[in-house]
Amino acid sequence: MRGLKDKVVLVTGGGHGKEQAGSSLGQAMSAELANEGAKVVIADLSIERANATVAQIRDAGGDARGVEANVVDENSVRTMVDSALDAYGRIDVLVNNAGVFGAYLPLLEIETSQWERVMDVDLKGVFLATKAVLPHMLERGNGVIINVSSASGLVASEVGAEYTTAKHGVIGLTKQIAYDYGHKGIRAVGIGPGVIKTSAFEGAEITPDFPFYDLTMQAPAGRYGEALEIARAVVFLASDDASFIHGHTIPVDGGSPTR
Repeated sequence: MRGLKDKVVLVTGGGHGKEQAGSSLGQAMSAELANEGAKVVIADLSIERANATVAQIRDAGGDARGVEANVVDENSVRTMVDSALDAYGRIDVLVNNAGVFGAYLPLLEIETSQWERVMDVDLKGVFLATKAVLPHMLERGNGVIINVSSASGLVASEVGAEYTTAKHGVIGLTKQIAYDYGHKGIRAVGIGPGVIKTSAFEGAEITPDFPFYDLTMQAPAGRYGEALEIARAVVFLASDDASFIHGHTIPVDGGSPTR
């Protein structure tokens, strides 16, 4: 993709593990960004998971650094951004990927603590990371912010009310960032993955009782997505080839039906 060589990209939730919904997506995104010549800072709640992705990238000849970060803690987020700036001197692209799943329950069955956890990671985390990176991008007069929402940010789904609400919020926040800062050189875009075969489903047999089986198999693609397919879309959105895309969230979901 045009314009990614030597760009510095910060990816949250970029390690590899089963605890985070976006973990293997973040690993795939980070690897593909590095394959296109970007210098990638991988942030993760676990430095071990972050460094596993770093090792993968370096083994392939890429340039990457790992940093431990908790996206719901403002001080930790500031340290994350400072670490990226210390390592490479700037941040050209922020990928807000860190996230957790919902409880797969309707609203009346969701505990307040579960609601707050998903809101904190999936929505507040995007706000805090963006808020920390934006001043540096504005000072340079350019930057790209990519927010990972979900197909559940566009429709209701089985993941549950807290996840659906948080991911709808991410799409709204993406539009607002574009509105507030688009004329100042900041390009904010989103991506809405459908059901992707990530580490969260590792070893699971895909049968009719598998999560979202009916919804996914009724879609035009008729299958689950691959992490690499999301990663390639993120690479495109980060590149200069996507320079006329502002404020929108692009669904990459196999054409999942809405309801």
